[in-house]
Amino acid sequence: MKMHEINGLRERVKELGDLVEVSERKADILTNLLKEANAEFERALNIVASSERNFRTVFEHAPEAIYIIDADTRQILDCNSFMVDWLGYSREELLTMRMDQLVCAGGRDISANVRQAMERGIVRVQERRYRKKDGTRVDAEVTGASIEYQGKRSLAILVRDVSEHRQLEELARYKELFDTVGDPVFINDYQGRFLEVNEGACTLSGYSRDQLLSRAVKDLIPMEQKARLTMSLGRLQVEEAVKFELDMITSAGDLIPFEIHARSIHYGGNPAILSVARDLSVRKKLQKTLIRTERLAAVGEMASGVAHNFNNLLQMILAAGQAAIAMLDAGRIDNCRKALDTILGSCERGADIVKRIKEFTQEDVGAAREAQVFDLCELVREAVELIQPLLKDPTGSRKYEVRVSNLEKIFVRGRPSEIYEVVVNLLRNALEAMPGGGAVEVSSSRANHQVFLKVSDEGVGIPRHNLQRIFDPFFTTKGLKSSGLGLSSSYGIVKSHGGDIQVDSSEGKGATFTVRLPEAVKEEAVQVPHEAQGEWPEINLLVVDDEAYIIKAIEMFFQDSEIRVLGASSGREGLRIYLEEKIDAVLCDLGMDEMSGWEVGQVIRDSCRERGIRKTPFVAYTGWDHGIDPEHLAEYGIDRLITKPIRMEQLLETIRELVSNPLPRSAAQ
Repeated sequence: MKMHEINGLRERVKELGDLVEVSERKADILTNLLKEANAEFERALNIVASSERNFRTVFEHAPEAIYIIDADTRQILDCNSFMVDWLGYSREELLTMRMDQLVCAGGRDISANVRQAMERGIVRVQERRYRKKDGTRVDAEVTGASIEYQGKRSLAILVRDVSEHRQLEELARYKELFDTVGDPVFINDYQGRFLEVNEGACTLSGYSRDQLLSRAVKDLIPMEQKARLTMSLGRLQVEEAVKFELDMITSAGDLIPFEIHARSIHYGGNPAILSVARDLSVRKKLQKTLIRTERLAAVGEMASGVAHNFNNLLQMILAAGQAAIAMLDAGRIDNCRKALDTILGSCERGADIVKRIKEFTQEDVGAAREAQVFDLCELVREAVELIQPLLKDPTGSRKYEVRVSNLEKIFVRGRPSEIYEVVVNLLRNALEAMPGGGAVEVSSSRANHQVFLKVSDEGVGIPRHNLQRIFDPFFTTKGLKSSGLGLSSSYGIVKSHGGDIQVDSSEGKGATFTVRLPEAVKEEAVQVPHEAQGEWPEINLLVVDDEAYIIKAIEMFFQDSEIRVLGASSGREGLRIYLEEKIDAVLCDLGMDEMSGWEVGQVIRDSCRERGIRKTPFVAYTGWDHGIDPEHLAEYGIDRLITKPIRMEQLLETIRELVSNPLPRSAAQ
């Protein structure tokens, strides 16, 4: 072997040694990421640990009366502040009383209702009359659920004052009451035109009485809800009363969610509709908060599963890195590629896990994300993998198993993080339904352009009288330990994706939840043949990053391409190089301390504008992508945003695309 060939080989070995050093650096980065993730999970666990306090806060600040009684003695064990204000008793007085002393009903009737509630787990909505301390009586709707409280068999009862609604039914005879009720009340004809409104309707809508009387309900709701309104008006043709939800647009353009209670009446000698609207803004905000708490609880429960996955990835990276070094020492350079491919694959897998957890825990999941086509079965496998910690019983007395079948590639269109939430909710619900252990079956199928995902358990099953309410918000048979929002939230997500959820169950025979979604076709990427590297003109790429190893890695990858890398370790240094050299494109990190990528992009944009030249393509990259508005990017001269980590082949294609299709001169203005 000639001396220059030996020297060339030594140089190549040195370059590979540098690459191994970069790989070890990536391992350090992942280790730090794991530490940060563990810290985040610890915070999530602390939030979960405080869930009891959170629910106590909900209990105390609920806009309706709630109290808890001993199922055997009917002694009041606890009550919220609303109960105190509503009936006029002090909390101490209420805790010395029995339910019989408040409700205007025979003791035998109450005993039968309590016994029935404990047998069925819930109290159906019933009408009751309560005695206030001053002797007056109020009408109320009552519902509740059996729970364990302070070690006792108990009943949690929620009471809604419907006295005003009862009085409003007599609106024709009590016009003065119509005008003084705080809730919006209005009368419409069957075309939806307003015939009469009260002051509450004017106050909340922002319109005067005359303005409302010149409009119809359809003029005050979003376009997409008009079909719901039409359907509800149609139901009133055959039903005495209906209840539904609508968002009303105020004169200021704000949306207020309302629960509408409507019934048929006669007004002015003609058929009409009397409606009472209840502002749901507080309830919606509470529901949103509790859904986020549920997500954090799920992440906390799965924390050890995520940590397990990261430990496996780090082990693969460490072993592959050491294998690459051993091969280099032995002179087997060609065999290093397999080890390096393992390192790259592990890094990408770690990035996918972090991305999924970030999306799952964001407050407005999917609110600002576009739908995409994805493999539903691959997503299900990830969910099953991450709930593994829930399958392990510390006492060893219960055994859980999740069995999957027919999980072949099936594609749907939607927001993966939302569907991921649905799958996790269904799996957790199945495990909770089997307090003594058991198996969960997960399977998928397709038919008539529809995709079906089934989750079946061997649990206690669902009583027939609960099946119609299983997807209602806040409905739960698990007592205060559950918000009752998991299935409700899942139902809403699936509906928003054009699908449906059905449940088939009976007591003692488990339950099967079936999710139906429209099938989508995976759009295959069009393979455009690349020109030979020699046919590409040289591109001067300015890379601005305060992490030297990243710049070095990019330089090493591009050294055999048409890309000439000029590195800068700070924003100010990058701007100096930009003004001194001919730069064809810029790749800049957003999160630098001295001068951020936002500022660098803005300065370069302004510089191009002042010199009257076409704007230099500017690519920003970051590890924290959520919450960045695409329209916000253009304000800072950013043409493309990519998320770390990114494969170098993809980065090369991005740079080539932007340089080959330069922005017009007007884009810099």
